[in-house]
Amino acid sequence: QSPVTSLEGGNPLVEMAELILNEVSRSVQAEGWHFNIEYCYPFTPATSAAGTKVIEIPDNVLALDTNPNSADQVSIRGGFLYNRTDHTFVFDKKQELDVIWLESFDDIPEVFRYYITVRAANVFAGRSVGSAEAVRFGEREEILARASAMEYETQQGDYSILADRGNGTTYKSYLPIQTLYR
Repeated sequence: QSPVTSLEGGNPLVEMAELILNEVSRSVQAEGWHFNIEYCYPFTPATSAAGTKVIEIPDNVLALDTNPNSADQVSIRGGFLYNRTDHTFVFDKKQELDVIWLESFDDIPEVFRYYITVRAANVFAGRSVGSAEAVRFGEREEILARASAMEYETQQGDYSILADRGNGTTYKSYLPIQTLYR
């Protein structure tokens, strides 16, 4: 079969491959990586047609959560922010939420594009060809691509066992001089 030169053409296998690529991209990005997570992102209420202040959530938000110091619990319902603690869509003030964004395929780091592509190829091989051998062939490459993505993530995130999520040090080491102050 000749290579595909355009995504427009009605070829069912090409359409299936594109759907799988989008599905895998969404799934991988939903894990939340350094490149698509923002902490304390502000969402400001706007007045709805009914006159109440609601917060509309953009389509490219994969997940959101209140920060750990907040007593409120929120979720997305019908494209709007819902306060599960007070059982309402109404918000009087700005909400700072931790957000996982869905970035376009072209805007994500190269190592993640490669991982997503390899993983999508394995999913496509399993669904379209149905060959366990074809999937096994790509599994090693997928594992290596995931390892590269994890390596990139740890380098870019500057994660530490002794720091909080904002890389602020929360660990207080033992200092002998402090024992004298007791």
